Amino acid sequence: MAEKLVAEPAFVARLSDALRSQLPGSEVTPEQIRAERYRFVVVWDKFDAMGHPERQRLVWNIVSRELNREDIQNVGMILTLGLEDLPSDE
Repeated sequence: MAEKLVAEPAFVARLSDALRSQLPGSEVTPEQIRAERYRFVVVWDKFDAMGHPERQRLVWNIVSRELNREDIQNVGMILTLGLEDLPSDE
């Protein structure tokens, strides 16, 4: 049986683009959790110099500027990783 393809909600692309443009050089990966609920993984080298609260304030300020309340409720989580947080190849 063929899988049914569901179009990604517009807010996913809008937020991904905003994060990439406002965090230059970042890598943003949206992941569908269920239905229209998404989490985002943001990897950015500048996060290495920031604590977790500062990272979260930064990305959620972007969210609040870019999305309406209904769309914000569909953002389940934003995981912020610096390059130092990534596993090494060793």
